[in-house]
Amino acid sequence: MLNQFTDPAVATEDGVFISDKWLRLSEILQDMDPTIELRWIPPRHRTDMDKSKPYAIVHSPPDKKSYIIMFAGETDDPQDILARLWSGNTQKKSVLTTLDAKEAAAKAFEQRAAMDSFEEAADELHFMATNRSPWFIKRKRPDGTIVKIDTQTGAVVK
Repeated sequence: MLNQFTDPAVATEDGVFISDKWLRLSEILQDMDPTIELRWIPPRHRTDMDKSKPYAIVHSPPDKKSYIIMFAGETDDPQDILARLWSGNTQKKSVLTTLDAKEAAAKAFEQRAAMDSFEEAADELHFMATNRSPWFIKRKRPDGTIVKIDTQTGAVVK
């Protein structure tokens, strides 16, 4: 079950909060196939059919009309949505055919999260390397202790 602690929300440019997992699904879909995208349907544009399903996965093939592959709701798990897309089972018909796809989707989400974490660390290192003023940052080690790091030298400060 997704909640605010296991899946924090991120504010969009429109001021709408969207779950981090949905944003990660969007990135995975774009990496997989740039013609497939996750779209959020604003409440004023929703029909009776998609009132409880604010997300649409849309395929926009070149030189053809775009079409909706499937709708998804806030209570759906984005990882399960990806698994259903990979297994070709967008209507939740067969559980057996989605087992491998679910495992692959879980790995894709883990890899995307690791990649996001790596990019964040790289940005932080770049900032530290290019910053000329003495500045300290606090980092939490895996063992839970917090250390201060000098951005100019990279040394741990006590």
